[in-house]
Amino acid sequence: MSIRKRWYVNFGSTDSSRQWSWSISRKSANVLLSILAVGLIICGFIVYNGWKRNSDLIQLTKMREENHILRERLIHFAIQMDSLLIKIKIMEAWEDELREDRRLRTVSPDIRAMGQGGEPIYDPVFLNYDIDLNDVYNENLQKLEFVRAKVHLTYQTHSDLIETLKSRDLTYRTTPSIWPTFGRVTDLFGYRTHPVFGYKNLHSGIDIANDRGTYIYSTANGTVTFAGRSGQSGNLIRIDHASGYQTRYAHLDRILVRQGDQVQKGQIIAQMGTSGVSTGSHLHYEVMDIKKNAVTDPSRFFNLREDQVTSQ
Repeated sequence: MSIRKRWYVNFGSTDSSRQWSWSISRKSANVLLSILAVGLIICGFIVYNGWKRNSDLIQLTKMREENHILRERLIHFAIQMDSLLIKIKIMEAWEDELREDRRLRTVSPDIRAMGQGGEPIYDPVFLNYDIDLNDVYNENLQKLEFVRAKVHLTYQTHSDLIETLKSRDLTYRTTPSIWPTFGRVTDLFGYRTHPVFGYKNLHSGIDIANDRGTYIYSTANGTVTFAGRSGQSGNLIRIDHASGYQTRYAHLDRILVRQGDQVQKGQIIAQMGTSGVSTGSHLHYEVMDIKKNAVTDPSRFFNLREDQVTSQ
């Protein structure tokens, strides 16, 4: 069996009038086929490389656009945080104004400044991609931490202020601090000669004279523990207050509350009269310190401000 060592290629026209014949050795054909294969591989690599470069360029362009958008968003985020800081500053000013108005200790500016010492927060997440973007990101990170700390501090100071005001308000409402009636003071607290019996004794309250029927007011929130007739005091009301004081209203004409009633500061509880041992229409008003079981000068409680009540 013989093996052809040459390849023949015949060419002819459609009318078979002309023909051409071309021959090539098998070795040369193999070389040509190898060159063709290598050429196809090279062309394929060039085409793939061009496609990949174009794809990478598109991806890079997209990433740059995303980075630009991200940078713009971070800048907008920083502006929003600046806006929050301004609002926090306004809230701090309101708090300081309220504290000053209520005569409370203000928050130290050094505490409000949130000392900037210590190791700063730094996150290199974008460092390998975009240095500028990484810087913008970390600036926002620092600002966000500052805003978080400011919000936490403001929340704490506001909470403390609310609790303080609630406590002071409760103390003020339950501490005798207003006049019990209108009229002229006819006798003060202290030792005196009794106007009826003539002996010297401690006048345990203050006398305020006015027309019969003049309204009498509770000088603080409290509970009526007695409302009725009581010897020389005549018609008498006793009110216990959560602040630790007890107020007494004597020589009344009419009693308008009953034992066990809860009364509020400024509430009408009776009308002035001259019941009991009395030389005329007036109110005998006393303030007793329940803890010490001792009467105290009522005049020191008249027209007290809230901050003065808490210092009693």
